Amino acid sequence: MYPKKNLPAKIVFFLALTLAALPARLNAEVLGSDGWALDIPEGYILAEKSGTTRYHLTNSLYPVELQIAVYPLSQFPDASKALAHVTGQLKSTGTEVSLSWRNRRAAIGRIEAKSVAGWAEAVELDNKKGWLALACYADEARAVELEALMVSTLDSVCTDQGSYFESGPMTAFAWPKGKEVGKKFTDGNASQNVPLREDDESAAQSVVDREFSLLTAYLGSEYVIPAWQRYYRMIWRDSWARLTKAIFSVGAGWPTDSRALTEKTLAWTQSFSYERNFSGSDFTNLPEAFIERKGDCDARALLMVLMLNELGVDAVLLVSPDYSHAVAAVDCPGEGARFTVGGKKYLLCDTTAKVGPGLIAADMADPAKWFAVSFFAFPQAEKR
Repeated sequence: MYPKKNLPAKIVFFLALTLAALPARLNAEVLGSDGWALDIPEGYILAEKSGTTRYHLTNSLYPVELQIAVYPLSQFPDASKALAHVTGQLKSTGTEVSLSWRNRRAAIGRIEAKSVAGWAEAVELDNKKGWLALACYADEARAVELEALMVSTLDSVCTDQGSYFESGPMTAFAWPKGKEVGKKFTDGNASQNVPLREDDESAAQSVVDREFSLLTAYLGSEYVIPAWQRYYRMIWRDSWARLTKAIFSVGAGWPTDSRALTEKTLAWTQSFSYERNFSGSDFTNLPEAFIERKGDCDARALLMVLMLNELGVDAVLLVSPDYSHAVAAVDCPGEGARFTVGGKKYLLCDTTAKVGPGLIAADMADPAKWFAVSFFAFPQAEKR
């Protein structure tokens, strides 16, 4: 967890260029288009718009610009040409690389121009809807300082429903899928080998570290609560596909009833060793937490939420800056303390105390001192 701050619960800006069932956050400014979306960092402001194919955004906190364009698929023969069209307008001389993302064509390149630097990407949209091209750049003198903001912005793109459950294109470029290997998993009683890719822990940690460095830029600002929520969403999204096979391998032997599964998952996360690393992001990436059975409150709680979501149970993360604590909250039967999110009452599950679902320390029970983080497996606009 992070140091206590005065944290206003104001959600300022979310750009959602809608898919069929894309939820929007409360108090959000929503821009609509067909077939793509961006869960961009906080602080961006729409400066200019041309129909549903051109957008120019600026960041109110930092000198960062974001250009978004959609082109017909027939306009360019491949992603590299679409990318070159965008970077050429900036007179960039940076290197460009082609790759496959979501089994479709994509390209990523450095922006290196006379006075600006940053990153650009072009991705093929689903169902032949065109090319989505983005350029995110800053004053050259501050580009290194602001790289996490720019890379995270481009990594937030979604082009179909499945892309909400997979690493973004920037992470996929930096960490290509490695060889699948077996890792030993234990639930405290029995052990089994589960499939993970050889670089999953390192890749997941790189996303944690990048998003943490970005989150710290919002501490003390009016954007910090939504920035915090996005921090966990980006980690959840990156970890989903990394852990899907392993979680289903384990879940095949676990209960299917939502209450029994909640009890099993909670007891398992409560058995973790409590570890913190104050020198870095202070968050154990979820593949490592899953295999090594370690982490502090927010890593354990987020892992529990992810596992339940993957196994079909609605769960959210609750975070309290005042209490410096995080817990899972689950939509399942049972008596005890509940937290209302989107009109639904979720049963609290504390992963660091040896107590059952619905029990929480009395000195942490004030609901006004918690905020919720929900995820795309169970989207509801009211949760945001």
